[in-house]
Amino acid sequence: MSRATISAAGITKFEDSTELSPPPKTEPMAELEVKTEVPPRVFRKRDRKDPEYWRQRKMFLEQFEKSEGYDLDWDKFDYSYAPVKFEWGFEFDVELSNDELMKLLIKTAIDEENEECETQLEFVKYVSANVTGVQGFCFYITLWAKDVSSPDPELKLYRTKVRKCGDEIDVVEFKLIKANTRMMRLTLF
Repeated sequence: MSRATISAAGITKFEDSTELSPPPKTEPMAELEVKTEVPPRVFRKRDRKDPEYWRQRKMFLEQFEKSEGYDLDWDKFDYSYAPVKFEWGFEFDVELSNDELMKLLIKTAIDEENEECETQLEFVKYVSANVTGVQGFCFYITLWAKDVSSPDPELKLYRTKVRKCGDEIDVVEFKLIKANTRMMRLTLF
């Protein structure tokens, strides 16, 4: 994937491009339904001597590895581990609200996927996101989209890993996934 720089004026510059150009005109994105007012979970204080802490840590790491950081069942944990749930409302950008930031990350990921794979994906609905601190932040985003260039533009579930550091946004991966039972419960219907 390539790296993009987004300015406050909304100008996108892909590193392999030689000139600045505004992002291509697209249909307005569907409303993003991120509940940023959800208070952060209150977790138990970390006690490394407690066997329950280590049992839950092992379970967390297994879930993280199996889902590649995207699908974590936070209700099963009494302790906090990284990454954290996006909706817990921490501030991830000094200029953008969390809703604006998530819209920008999703739009950048979809625009880059469309350019690289010659598709016409359109965002339909946000599902979930987890965030971990790196040099900046790494967002593990799950979303619904449809490819309107397809003869049968049905809704499909996608995952994208997007890294943001300052004004730079780097789409690390964008992939179609098969929806499992847990993900289906988080869907449109």
